Amino acid sequence: MLDRRALLMSAAIAGPALTPMKANAQSGACAPENLAANAALLDRYVAAVNAGDTAALQALFAKPYTQHGGLKGAREAFPDWHVTVEDRIFGGDKIVARNTWSGTHRGAFLGVAPTGKQITIRTIDIWRVDGDKLAEHWDVIDLGALEKQLRES
Repeated sequence: MLDRRALLMSAAIAGPALTPMKANAQSGACAPENLAANAALLDRYVAAVNAGDTAALQALFAKPYTQHGGLKGAREAFPDWHVTVEDRIFGGDKIVARNTWSGTHRGAFLGVAPTGKQITIRTIDIWRVDGDKLAEHWDVIDLGALEKQLRES
């Protein structure tokens, strides 16, 4: 059995799919022009989220757009929702971001009445890009940390 360090080293050695190379079906790599376009798309997404600009957000989504998960009602519960991208990875038609979200609990959420507390959660988000639009989204959300913050006295 490999230890964590050996596993990470083998992944780093075998990871050319995350380098800015010419895209092809075998490598999943991201061509330099796609890398810049996908980075700009992620930047526009973050700016729209942080501004609470729903019109700008809608303009970033492909038709159809598929959302796998997410925190429904989060904007209403946390009207000052702010996202900070900690890490970003681009490969093929994918954008991956490790994010920190913060906001003030001003509306009912997960069965908890508004507390006025400032909360912080972490997510990993993966988007599939189609052309210059976000077409599909998956996420991993630390709901345990969110619930703990909401319910703490």
